[in-house]
Amino acid sequence: MAAKPKFAAHTPPQERPDDWHLLSAHLHKVANRAKGLAQKFGAGDLAYYAGLWHDLGKYNPKFQQYLKQCHEGIDHPKRIPHAIYGAILADEVCADNIAPLIYGHHAGLPNYGELDGILGDFLDNPNQEALYQQIIDSADHEIEIDLSDSFEDCIKHLEEYDQYSREVFDRMLFSCLIDADRLDTEAFGSPDQAASRKARSHLKIEQLWQVFSRKQKEFVQEQAVENGNSIVFQVQQEVYAHCLDAALKKPGIFRLTVPTGGGKTLSGIAFALKHATPNKNKNPKTDFERVIVAVPYTSIIEQTVGVYREIFEEELGEGTLLEHHSAVKSDLQVKQLTDKNRRKDSQEELDEGAKQGQWQARLATQNWDAPLIITTTVQLFESLFSHRPSKCRKLHNIVGSVIILDEVQALPIALRIPICNMLEELVKRYQVSIVLCTATQPVLEGSDGYFQGFSADFIHDIIPPDKAKQHFQKLQRVNYDLSPIKTGSQWSWTELAKKIRQHDQALVILNTRKDALKTLMALPGTNPNVIDLDGIEEKVESALQQSPILHLSTLLCGAHRQKVLDEIRDRLKHGKPCILVSTQVVEAGVDLDFPAVYRALGPLDRIVQAAGRCNRKGKLEVDGTKIPGQVTVFELEDGSTPPKSSEYAKLIEITRSTLQRCEAADLHKPDIFDSYGRSAYKVEPSDKHRIQGDRAGQNYRKVSEKFRLIEDVTVPVVVKYNHEVEALLQEIKHRGLWSSDYRTLQPYTVSVRRWEFQKHRNSIKEWQADFYVWNDSYDPIQGLPLLGDPSDAILLDIEQLTSL
Repeated sequence: MAAKPKFAAHTPPQERPDDWHLLSAHLHKVANRAKGLAQKFGAGDLAYYAGLWHDLGKYNPKFQQYLKQCHEGIDHPKRIPHAIYGAILADEVCADNIAPLIYGHHAGLPNYGELDGILGDFLDNPNQEALYQQIIDSADHEIEIDLSDSFEDCIKHLEEYDQYSREVFDRMLFSCLIDADRLDTEAFGSPDQAASRKARSHLKIEQLWQVFSRKQKEFVQEQAVENGNSIVFQVQQEVYAHCLDAALKKPGIFRLTVPTGGGKTLSGIAFALKHATPNKNKNPKTDFERVIVAVPYTSIIEQTVGVYREIFEEELGEGTLLEHHSAVKSDLQVKQLTDKNRRKDSQEELDEGAKQGQWQARLATQNWDAPLIITTTVQLFESLFSHRPSKCRKLHNIVGSVIILDEVQALPIALRIPICNMLEELVKRYQVSIVLCTATQPVLEGSDGYFQGFSADFIHDIIPPDKAKQHFQKLQRVNYDLSPIKTGSQWSWTELAKKIRQHDQALVILNTRKDALKTLMALPGTNPNVIDLDGIEEKVESALQQSPILHLSTLLCGAHRQKVLDEIRDRLKHGKPCILVSTQVVEAGVDLDFPAVYRALGPLDRIVQAAGRCNRKGKLEVDGTKIPGQVTVFELEDGSTPPKSSEYAKLIEITRSTLQRCEAADLHKPDIFDSYGRSAYKVEPSDKHRIQGDRAGQNYRKVSEKFRLIEDVTVPVVVKYNHEVEALLQEIKHRGLWSSDYRTLQPYTVSVRRWEFQKHRNSIKEWQADFYVWNDSYDPIQGLPLLGDPSDAILLDIEQLTSL
């Protein structure tokens, strides 16, 4: 075994036991890589110093002894903090905006107001002050720290930034440091993984556009033969043409308003790809590198990813598209390797120089280095406001991107000022274009719009408003029945079941999983005689063959939901009986086409989204004559009731008032959402949690704690859905958890709310630290029996499909 060098950054990988990672090499490479990443937004020099100084604390002799003990296999040597020393140096030479970045490059960004006290208290100890000077002297001998350098030129351009702009700038700089550090560590410890990452990054956005454009032309030619005279097809082609025309405009904020069934998914990505492809009409300084599609519902991701993979990956390979949401994550493994008794704030403080298995787990967090990203609204925004390195690592790769915000009406009202301020900053200073997509476009600009302070000329319509209204009129494929709401009548479960059974094919959408299960119980035939088979997958297939009533909600794992969707589409296509009881999981982006839809009273945009699952293709007919589908809005006398103070309850009341005074035909007019939106945006304060004050004070941890798109945090729980899952779980038990396991197990995971997790704790097995497996029965129709007896008094279970 080769002797350890005097100063190392990391221990040797297992396959190269004599190859130590030299500290000086690591610091210089991180500095140069961070500089290259940050040059996109004019912060190269600051990023260089952040990278050069981030691991100065590893010149501590005790840290070097710690690495030696790790390499020799000494169990649980005491970890030696190292990030604070570089932060002290930065603070001393007035590089105060990189001090918190260095300090937090493992544990996360601190509250800026507390950092001075932390650094000062540390140096008040005479022993620490002497050690600090020893560390600086050793570092200066190896990497030639020049303390005479002035930072005035580095930060001069920041004088024009306000406090919020500075906060975003520092987050971007932090991202460059984190990614550069992790990438260099990866290149040393896992060269194969680094090579794979490099091979993926060579793809250019224009390659995606070329493939997409050609395949879209082929698709249109095929559809024209079958659907050329269809009004739906004609509207889709008009929307697509407008998207291509608007793509030539300069970067900014764009609004894409398309009625359900109007081809928004493909037209939106067409706009983004062509807009990102270089052309002479755009600002030549804008160099787009990727397209980011952010959706609020995991159900949309399951379908959208499938569509995009089919288009791109056959020709461009698997690395073309990166799917990133709650089930595709790896930093839980960090917790697995961390002493559970340590303080929560320091859980990310794993010294990556320890054994390879420890620091390699940290490398798996995706940095969004791919030309096409499919993620969730939660993942996008909570990363932008997070203090944790694992979430912030990707931020610099948002620079120079086209962001599609799908179903923009789902953005929370109580967070609109922080969200709008962040989006405005990305557009103004980070070469970002944003596309706001929805079929129920809310009012955006003006003092009473969602984007308060945005002028009308700041938001560009991709579809001219008059043309959008024509599209809504042309695509009137349903009649709304609002009589239950107008008369104030409420239905019992028996009455609802009787209404549904009048149809051979119908969809009923409830607000909660509890209400969906009650509806199932009220319908006959929902308990098929399932053969006692070994695996859940076989039982699901048996049940789907027998049950006339189907169910969709997040009580079902993704693989189960896909089986149900396949069965539904087959029944609808061949005219077979099909009754579906669902939560809001089907409402947006799921391509279903029922002749009748029943929607429990909810926010107005949800009702219109539900209508998009009715007569979606406009082909419903009787005796050769086209007829509209039927959408009925109803209330249950014993249905779940949200807390009156909740945003959801307030939106329901606004919707009730709107429906009672409007005509059913008004729901086909996009203007109705102007008045609805202006009322809706008044139900909550626009910065309810006072996040902007903490942003102004650079209190990163407080901002991260307060910014939550959904309050109800969930725990992913794996279902033993088939033999392959069971085999992988046994493998994990013996060899530990790998980051790739999360993606493999993603289709077999159910997100369990915290209170449900505690209630059913005896049915959930902790397979590895913070990695859980369902260890009880699983119903082939209802899924996880989380709610027990639906008559139990439970917390309102509004179906939040947004992924953490």
